[in-house]
Formats: sequence, structure tokens, C-alpha cells
Amino acid sequence: MATIQSVRFGRSAVVPKVRQFLKRQFYLGWGFVVIFLPAARSQSPVPAPTSTTIRCGVLIDGVAAAPRKNVLLRVEGNRIVSLTENGRAFSDNPTAGTIDLSTATCLPGLIDVHVHLIEEDPQRGELQTPPKSLSGESLLRTLRYGFTTVRNLGSDRLGPTDVDVRNAIANGSLLGPRLKVAIVSDQSFGAKGPTELRAAVDRIVNEGSDWIKLFDAVQPGPENGAQYSEEELSAVVDEAHKKGVKVAEHTVAFEGSHRAIASGVDSIEHGVDISDADLRLMKDRGITFVPTLAVISYLVEHPRENDKPKWADFLKRSLDTYERALKVNVKIAFGTDAGAGGWTLNPAQQFQIMVSHGMSPMAAIQSATMESARLLEMDKQIGSIEVGKLADIVAVQGDPLADVSRLEHVIFVMKDGQLIHLNHQ
Repeated sequence: MATIQSVRFGRSAVVPKVRQFLKRQFYLGWGFVVIFLPAARSQSPVPAPTSTTIRCGVLIDGVAAAPRKNVLLRVEGNRIVSLTENGRAFSDNPTAGTIDLSTATCLPGLIDVHVHLIEEDPQRGELQTPPKSLSGESLLRTLRYGFTTVRNLGSDRLGPTDVDVRNAIANGSLLGPRLKVAIVSDQSFGAKGPTELRAAVDRIVNEGSDWIKLFDAVQPGPENGAQYSEEELSAVVDEAHKKGVKVAEHTVAFEGSHRAIASGVDSIEHGVDISDADLRLMKDRGITFVPTLAVISYLVEHPRENDKPKWADFLKRSLDTYERALKVNVKIAFGTDAGAGGWTLNPAQQFQIMVSHGMSPMAAIQSATMESARLLEMDKQIGSIEVGKLADIVAVQGDPLADVSRLEHVIFVMKDGQLIHLNHQ
């Protein structure tokens, strides 16, 4: 395997040469067989050297309140083993095994905690994981956008299951972001009452689900009720927590949000309508809010069947709830609903929406790094650039704190210590 010879990222004129270099030196297509699929060919991550030094002109580490300048990162295998700020070595000429991002801003790999990227391929009539399938394309595209970890909250489709896809990525058979999954076979679990719902939780966890996903009303407004009683929701939460699994609930109407929050779910997804009292309860109980502003904004601009007024109302309500949540310091994680409704836009477009409605750029970045990592209970592994953590690192040109839209244009992605070939630029 060839050695990286001081690859410089960060200047647009250099990017094509970098791409050619990576393609020439490292980029391989590996044949693979996933046990539940026919043999297929997958694009593979660029193998990184055993030890790699990364020169970061600016580092936003995911935890500190301010960025740092001129930082040297050393990666061995899939871990960050050292971090040196303003070291003399930074001014030395780059050596073999060095990736030069001295004109760029480095950040932790981004995390999207609400996606639907595993989907049915209409040409095959079943879920597929080879890279040319819809699922494979969606997962690879998301990784190249800089999202190195995602939570897939259900694919109500044919098999193989989300668990199979998660495991294929984990064992290297499929290239994509690290996955946490919620198995969703039926929006009501096919169960009623606390006893049946506890049994449904047990079954889903035993099938390998990382999360429990619940659904509630699909229309906002005080006139819409809730699918579950508080007794039923409390039973689901209690059983899931006994199994070491968290609960996410899709809520839209006030009453559904209230019951979910009162019952102690771990995250509220969408949360179009949430009262001030329930937002304060979320803050007190540490419940995370995942407002999926990107998909709702997309549906306003790309309505289906003359339903633009409906989505415009959804967006107005969602932004109002989001702004009120900011004021009471509710924990907010970054989730976009990427893949819902077939949209394929860069999930990072949501950063601009979050910032334009009151969140600081640094807080928005941290919502997609440490805050999301904490929600996934992976903050000891990912979510920040610190010694001992997995080497999930992305870089952008310019200053994303001055212009958060920079996050829509990553020039470098490393996941688990491996360089990812970017051909979307």
C-alpha cells in the first residue's frame, strides 16, 4: 500500500488533484458477499496508513466553546492518539503520512439522529444493500456529506432488516455511516395495552433493535388526540429501559407530545406542537428534542398533491416550538428525516435553518456532534475530537462559525480512521 505524501486539502484548485491522487493510490473496489445477498461489488473506504498525522488550521472539537488554531492530530488505526496545539511540528514541512488541512476547519464526524435511509427498491421489490441499490446509494451519499453516524428510525419495508444493513456496515461489507437502528414493522406494534406492548418491546429488542420507535398522531393541533395512553407509554418506556434500550416517539399534536414527555421517553421526534409547560418538563427530565426542520422545509418547497398549505402550517408550528425550546434550554439533537418522502438533499442544509431561528453556529454544530452522541449513548466513542475516541473527522473550507452553510460542502471525510473517497464534489 502506498504512503500518503503530504496530501493538501482545503484549496479548491487542489481538490481535483487530491481526488486523482486518492483514486490512483488508494481507492479500491472490493468484491464482497453479504450472507443475505448475492455477491456484489462495493466502493471501499480509502485505506489509511497505520499512523496518520492531520494538520488542522482550525479545530472545532465538538465540546469546547471556542475553536483552536494550528492543531496536529495523530491517528493510529481507528483512534485519535494525540492532539497537539500550536506545536512546533505544525510549522515544519509536511512529511510522509501527513494530511494537510492547514487551510481548512476540522470538525468531528457529523451525526444525524433521524433518518430513513434503508428503503425498498421498486425495481427489485425488496430491500437491497449493494451500493447500486437505493439503500446503498443513500447511505454512501450521506457518508460523503460528512455524516459518519446516523440513527435509522424505521423502514416499514421488506427484508433484509435494518439490523442486517447495520451489521454489514459494521463488518465492512457495505460502505456507509455507522448505524443505530429502530425496527418498525407496524406503526402500532400490532399491540394494545401495557402487557402486549411490553411483549412487543421484548420481541423487537430480541430481533436486534437499538431503539424503540413509537408513532402518534399525524396532524398537529389541539383537536387531535394521542394513540397511546400514558399507562401504555409508561409500560413501553419501562420495558425498554429494563432491556437497556431507549425510546423515541414521533409526535405532532399537543396531547401526543404531552403523554410522551410525561411518560419519560428519551427523545421527541418532530414535536410540531409542544406546550411551554411540556418544554419545561423536557428540560427538567433531560428529554432530547429532535426537530426535523429540513424535511418540513423541503416539503413546503416541493409539495405533493397540492398540500403546500398543510406543510406551511407544519413549518410555522415547528419553528415556533423550536424557538420556544431554545429559550428554555431543552436539549436539541440534530435530526433531519433524511430519506423521508424520497428527498435526497444534503442534510447539512438544516444547519442554516437552526441558526436563522435562534441557535448559535457553535451550538448547531454541537447538536450534530456531542449532543447527538450523548443521545445515542456513544459519547465515549464519537461526537468530539479527543484523544482515545474513534477517528471520525470531517473538514470544510472557511469558517463555519461565520457561515454555517460551509458545512454543506465538506472536502474531507474520515470515518473510523479510514479516508472516504469523495466524488460528489
